[in-house]
Amino acid sequence: MKANLNIIPLSETTKFIVDNRGKTAPTEKSGIPLIATNCVNNSTLYPVYENLRYVSQDTYNNWFRAHPRPGDILLTLKGSQNGAACLVPDPVDFVIAQDMVALRVDESVIDRNYLFAALRSPDIQSQIKNLDVSGVIPHLKKTDFDKLIIPYPDRATQLSIGNYYFCLSKKIDLLSRQNKVLEAMAESLFRLWFVEATREGWTEKSLSGIARFLNGLACQKYPPENALERLPVLKIRELSSGISEASDWATNQVKPDYIVDAGDVIFAWSASLMVRIWDGERCVLNQHLFKVTSDEFPKWFYLLWCKHHLAEFISISSSHATTMGHIKRGDLDAAMVLVPTAKELEAMSKQMEPLLDKQIANAKQIKSLEKLRDTLLPKLMSGEVRVSF
Repeated sequence: MKANLNIIPLSETTKFIVDNRGKTAPTEKSGIPLIATNCVNNSTLYPVYENLRYVSQDTYNNWFRAHPRPGDILLTLKGSQNGAACLVPDPVDFVIAQDMVALRVDESVIDRNYLFAALRSPDIQSQIKNLDVSGVIPHLKKTDFDKLIIPYPDRATQLSIGNYYFCLSKKIDLLSRQNKVLEAMAESLFRLWFVEATREGWTEKSLSGIARFLNGLACQKYPPENALERLPVLKIRELSSGISEASDWATNQVKPDYIVDAGDVIFAWSASLMVRIWDGERCVLNQHLFKVTSDEFPKWFYLLWCKHHLAEFISISSSHATTMGHIKRGDLDAAMVLVPTAKELEAMSKQMEPLLDKQIANAKQIKSLEKLRDTLLPKLMSGEVRVSF
């Protein structure tokens, strides 16, 4: 297909495609990170370094036909994240696994940031989902790139949309990185005070003794009566990925304790155990999640003690011979906490609370920027809205 003034196939926008031969590279316990499809999503600007495998220097030198460069676009070709895209950062400290490619954009044909935004737009994502793919697991082939049709406005419009999308994504990325630093600082202080140092005059309490662990509702029993008096349901899926169109709804006429607001501490005690500060919209707490609160101790204190015991809880959950691992109330009773004197706790809070408050403020700003970016993108792509950049 030849490009015209309105559309262009994805195949005509790239000058080089990096892959790893479509085979599983031999991996090691350490070495050069291997970025797989689970590391790429349509929310973050760059790959997420989670659940990584690694390759040796010898594999790096001899296995791969080419390596990604800064500014390439990573595109997943298979699985639940099929069609997810992110940018390759500078410097590049990884190689890519099978079932994904790195697209090297032909800048003489199309603006890179614009193509990146276009690939994430609802229109292109819908095209990807609707392609005739065979097999149980959805997947793309490089030959499908002729079928993926990209809107192709004039260069000035491309630059405006691309710069707008990139700059918002960059701001989100910077705030996310700042939060990781703040979280690391808080955890370092916690280790210094409660793990590495020995104190006199401190007492021991159970984790359940310093905070209230409220289990959520069976929200299917609380359906909304109308479209006005309802809230999305917070389940483990939403705790990981946020509220989406696939989220369930419940009436907002439940006890206030079961309403979750941004800044609340949520503990998933079943299946995928995790402790998070909720950063999304107001919602209703579902079963298998604890809302953790305390009238006596500050938020940072019970949050970090929950995180401190999380590895232990995950081990307990994994040991249960059930289809869905979990912990029990008794495990919260058995997890012990060191409680400093009131004066020391107050001094600690003066250092900890600003770190946590900044994390929460950043998380709220991230959600706001993500909503703005993702709401305006389809309007920009369709020409309904224009920006000057």
